[in-house]
Order: sequence, then structure tokens, then C-alpha cells
Amino acid sequence: MRLTAHTLLITAAAALASACSRPAAAPDSAPVWLETDSAAAIDARTRADFPYTMPEFEAMVAGRYPGYTAEQLSAAVDAHYVETMVIDDTLRVFRKALRNMGLLDPVLNSRQVSRNSDATAARLAELDSTAATPDGDRRITYRFSIDVPYSEAIAGDTLRVWMPVPVESERQSDVTILSSVPAAYTLSEGRSPHNTLYMEVPAPAAPGDTARLEYTGAYTVRGKYVSPDYIRSHLRPYDTASETYRRYTALPDGGPHMVRLDSMARAIAGDATDPYTMSERVFDYIDSTYLWAGAREYSTIGCIPRYVVDEGHGDCGQVSLLYISLMRSLGVPARWESGWMLHPGSKNYHDWAEVYFEGVGWVPVDVSFGRFPGASSAKARDFYSTGIDGWRFATNTGVAGELYPAKRYVRSETVDFQAGEVECSRGNIFYPAWDHTLTILSSDPVKCKAQ
Repeated sequence: MRLTAHTLLITAAAALASACSRPAAAPDSAPVWLETDSAAAIDARTRADFPYTMPEFEAMVAGRYPGYTAEQLSAAVDAHYVETMVIDDTLRVFRKALRNMGLLDPVLNSRQVSRNSDATAARLAELDSTAATPDGDRRITYRFSIDVPYSEAIAGDTLRVWMPVPVESERQSDVTILSSVPAAYTLSEGRSPHNTLYMEVPAPAAPGDTARLEYTGAYTVRGKYVSPDYIRSHLRPYDTASETYRRYTALPDGGPHMVRLDSMARAIAGDATDPYTMSERVFDYIDSTYLWAGAREYSTIGCIPRYVVDEGHGDCGQVSLLYISLMRSLGVPARWESGWMLHPGSKNYHDWAEVYFEGVGWVPVDVSFGRFPGASSAKARDFYSTGIDGWRFATNTGVAGELYPAKRYVRSETVDFQAGEVECSRGNIFYPAWDHTLTILSSDPVKCKAQ
């Protein structure tokens, strides 16, 4: 990564942050978003994720889906189309359950039989274009900012803030920090699986004030596609003594979120003996078995792959962790990558995976994007099982890692890292006590130099 000269400067802002490191007396009752105890924080997040009693949810269902019967709702709960949890001896309902049941319950959505069976014409056209030219370089300039408004609970303290930075890789290069406010920052530079830019500033001192931290950066990104014919013709037996093989078949890994699923993995792989066929079968199984649905806070889930299997659905990160766990259980190296997807009109967090084939190298796998039955060509239909588009901002190469510099309190994102992190000497500052924004300033194709 290229660094600008001001990285090493000790600025007045940094000195002021250090001077303010001793907090003023905290209010008698700290707000729920100021988290000091990890167990209490996870408990509070879990309770917030399940805010409705069943009678309250029944009234919501009646308003959204007139004619949907009590018997159908009971069946939906039993089938995990509606996610519930018993808290304090009361059955409570997930905050996203009303929308999720419309995605998962075949009574309400009979069209969706795989993750992309109902893809729009516009999405299919975009995919056709991506499959035709997956490798073109694009130079992206962006700004990432975090805003922390005044609160009496943190007044007089120092904010410690981590923001995501694109990681240097085969598909992302020439990462450059162009400017920042404040000017002083620290880059993680490979000391964490979460690639970050760290800053400190004084917390807002007066009502109405907001602390804004931001930086502007640029990087070159490209897509990648590896054809099935190329993979089959270049496959070689694994060097099981290599660091790559040992590191990326290790289980458990990523905290509790990459785990052994041996019997399930073997049942899915069937009689397949080569890693490419195994990957395709695992990809197909996930695509056809686990529909997309809105996710709980990852920090409240003990083991994400098992959660997907138990609940019968999963978002992008959840099914990617399931894919990695299944592949490693089959003795095939696989790893995590995540950050943001930047498709025009669809900018959002996103997670995916990579699989390693000896003789081929690392191949991207976006199992959440799945297959597209309505695509115009086989390459477009199957693109994401061995390819990835260039609309990415990848900042993570692992999950549940230690940030750099180390965080003192529980993370807001204990598994992934996309929104950033904020804390002070009194505790972690959880959402919604701060906000973040990723702004794409320009995205331009890179012209190839004449040979």
C-alpha cells in the first residue's frame, strides 16, 4: 500500500486527543449503546433483535397479509420462516420476521425456489455484461466517514475509531490514502485480518456538536473469472504439507464460525473426489436449500454455519461461512473475503469466499449470489461459482480477528468489519450512537497501456 507523507506526522489533533484521554465523570445511568461488559452487551443486542411478543406479531401479520391464518402462522414458526426465541419465559419474535416470512414462506412467495430464481431483467442484463468482460480494471476513488454526535455520556472523553480500507490483493491494487481528517492515522498493514485506518479525536464537547472523522482513498479493482474447463485441465493433487493447505483447511477457525461439518459435507459431495466437483455441489446445495433472509446481529449467534442449517436460511456472510466450513471439512482449502459491493444502485455490505485448487490458485466463489437460471448463457448463469465482478471494496481476509490497534471493549461487529468501530475509555459505542457513510467519488475504467 502506498502511504502519503502525513501518515507519520504527530499533529495537533492527535496531541489534543491524548490530552483528553481522561474522561469527565459519567452520567449516573449510561445509555444502552455504551457497552462495557461483553456478556451484557450481547444480551442487550439479542433482546433488541427480538422486540415483539407473539400477540404483537400476530397483529402485524394481520395488517400486512390479510387472510393469512393462525394455522399458517403456526406452521411458519415451526418451519423457521418466522424466527423466534424464548426470552424471560416469553416467546418473542425477530425484528425482521415480517419481511423474512414474505421471502421464505411458500404460501406467500411461491416463485423463489433458489436464491436468484426471481432475478429481474435488469440484474440479468448486468450479469451478462459482467460475464462478457469480468477482468477490466477500474480505479475507484471514495470517501469513508464516521459521525459521532454529542452525548453527555461520552463528553470529555477520547473517541477511538477504526474505518475499513481496501486490502491489497490479486484483485485490488495501488491502494492509496489521499487525505484524512484528522491528518494523523494508523494503518493496520497486515497486522489484522480486518484492514483498517485508525484515528483518535476528542468526543463532541457541547450539545449539537458532532465529531466527524473521514478519509479519502483510491484503489484499482478488477473482477476475475476462471472457466470450469481451465480448472479441470489444471487440477493437481494437493500438497498437504504446504502452508496454504494447512492454514485454509484448519478447523475450527474464525472463532466458532468455521467448524467441522463432516457428515453433512460428505453427504453433499456424494461420490465426487475432485475438489472442483465438490465445490460445485456444495455451491448448488446452498443455492437451492437456503434462501436469502434478513440477518440477526452476527454477534448474537454462537455458530453461524450451524445457525444457517438450523434456521434454513442465511444472508451473504452466513452462507459464505457455511460454504467455507463444508469445503474445509472435505479437505479443500477455502477462505473468507468481505467488505462492500458497489454495483450501481446496490451499494451495500457483502461477504463472499475463495476456494483454492492446486495447479490453479485461488478462485472466487460468491455463493450468496448463486446461479442465475434466467441468464442468457451458461457462463453468466454459473459465473459466481468460479468468478467475481469488479464492483467490490474488500477489506477483510478473515473473521473475528483482533483489530489493530487492539480494541479495549467488545466490538460492534464481532465477526465481520464493514461499518467501522467506535469506542471511548468508558466502553464500546454501539449503533445508533454514530453513523458511517461510504461515498463513491469516481469509478473510472483504467485504460490499458499500448503494448
